[in-house]
Amino acid sequence: MGNLQSTKKLIRFKRKSTKSSDEKYNNNSPISEMMMPSSPIEHSYRHNDATYYYIDGRRYLDNSSYSLPNDDEEIDRLQLQHYLARYVLQANFCAPVNNKLKSGAKVLDVGCGPGTFTLEMAYDYPNSHFIGIDINPMFPKEIKPRNVDFEEADVLEDLPFPDESFDFIVIRNMVTALTLHDWENKIWKELIRVLKPGGYIESTEFEIPALNRGPVTYRMSEAWITMMKTKNIDLTIATHLEEIYKSTILKNIEHKSKMIPVGTWGDRIGKIMADDFIMLAKAMCPILRPIWGLTHEQYNECTERFVEELNVYRTYCNIHVVFGQKPDNFFLS
Repeated sequence: MGNLQSTKKLIRFKRKSTKSSDEKYNNNSPISEMMMPSSPIEHSYRHNDATYYYIDGRRYLDNSSYSLPNDDEEIDRLQLQHYLARYVLQANFCAPVNNKLKSGAKVLDVGCGPGTFTLEMAYDYPNSHFIGIDINPMFPKEIKPRNVDFEEADVLEDLPFPDESFDFIVIRNMVTALTLHDWENKIWKELIRVLKPGGYIESTEFEIPALNRGPVTYRMSEAWITMMKTKNIDLTIATHLEEIYKSTILKNIEHKSKMIPVGTWGDRIGKIMADDFIMLAKAMCPILRPIWGLTHEQYNECTERFVEELNVYRTYCNIHVVFGQKPDNFFLS
């Protein structure tokens, strides 16, 4: 697949910028570059039929279960996660659907975010049709290839597709959006309904918490995990995905995992994974800073110590991919 730098050049379709210029999003811009706002601003406004509010300069979607921001910096972080996953796994997916995609398949990307996975797959498999859905409208609405559609839809509600519509369904990086009940029960009825017999569902999640954590890293991650538990969201779900898949009607279930170093001790991939951690720590600032009673300066000092710990303790995390197949003889009742 080549080196990680080459995968970054696979952003072939620009997303529409919320700023006055698309310059930030050209292929040569560093995806990890971001700035923290200097003063908190709190208000809400409506844009493209979605209501947002601001905390500490970060934009959030109102009435959404997604706890992290919905803004340019979060889009950059989600894109970075995509490239990390692709580089570590040496593929965009693990299920045995390559031949089907080449000949022509219909694919659903659940929780598509900015649409990076969907757009890349559409380029790689021009004979297939790809649909990305999300309740957070981060995806491009105008500039996209002919074999791609994006829709605002919620996997927790009735999906706007007929029975047995898709050959392949992917659900990636949804750990912060779905409750434990959603994972164990709610999403499967609809996903299995719209999946064709013989089709595959695949989940990809980064394991939380990271392993070999220093004291500041431990404090930050445990605070986030505890806070999300109050919303019935289990951030440790990645290690339970295989068990959840086995509780459904899916067969031929496989589980793959890879270790990813975090920090410069892990060379280039470790440095880029650390960038993701730093971006996440900054995204959590409006959530954790008030809970801890810290100023922006104090929180930034914690983040600096957290970055130092990554190399001292040789922190690492795992990425998990689980997929399963709908039985050929399964009929909807």
